[in-house]
Amino acid sequence: MAKKVYPYEPDYVVPPGWLLEEYLEVRGWSVGEFAGRCGRSPELIAGIIAGEAAVDAAMAGELERTLGLAAHIWLGMERGYREGLAQGKGVAARRGLMDGIAAHPQAGGGN
Repeated sequence: MAKKVYPYEPDYVVPPGWLLEEYLEVRGWSVGEFAGRCGRSPELIAGIIAGEAAVDAAMAGELERTLGLAAHIWLGMERGYREGLAQGKGVAARRGLMDGIAAHPQAGGGN
């Protein structure tokens, strides 16, 4: 029997800045503190979080150095986000890390 494949094709996109925001939240860093750590302006970091500013190769390198997540991951997220926007996909409804954990059945949340 052939294995049925269910492709993952959401009709929404998530900016890489949302993951950045989760990293900052977990570490207890403000946007300004993180900007200082990676040598960028707080305005740029806020723009990335909002999905308005792009993560370029240099910024991806700073994210890797500062947070430990490989630059190619950040660049792939950025590419997927921009491609999705160009295809007319909407931005996902925002949900924080702790909201997702609390809703998980094994964490005592959800149904």
